[in-house]
Amino acid sequence: MIPRLKNYISLTRIDRPIGIALLFLPCLFGISLSLKKTTLNFSETFWIIFLFGLGSIIMRSAGCVINDIFDQKFDAQVQRTKNRPLAAKKVTTFEALLLLAFLLFLSLIILLQFNQNTILSGLVALVLAATYPLMKRITYYPQIF
Repeated sequence: MIPRLKNYISLTRIDRPIGIALLFLPCLFGISLSLKKTTLNFSETFWIIFLFGLGSIIMRSAGCVINDIFDQKFDAQVQRTKNRPLAAKKVTTFEALLLLAFLLFLSLIILLQFNQNTILSGLVALVLAATYPLMKRITYYPQIF
């Protein structure tokens, strides 16, 4: 069971937190900017920061999973990525899809804690996050997308 868990951790790249920080820091900056315009107390502010932090961890993990699903054949041919769980066939595509569905479900639960505008923004961001790996096939600058 432990080697299986290691494969899932590797698939989500949760053991490499820099991507989580890169996703969370703009959220934290946005929250800090909004504090001047809101009447939230400390516990409400902390709760929002917690939800965005947890959401950053989960959505970054989901992004890594979807990226590896799309790129598994290509990753198997590249020295740097050939040992990723899907490329090395340590995890099946079906297992990766189940993990992705679970991560997206958790993300939805977090998203539904916010107001309607935030929920709509989150759904738009989901479309962008899900199609980002495909943009790498069209442009050298998928981040612009």
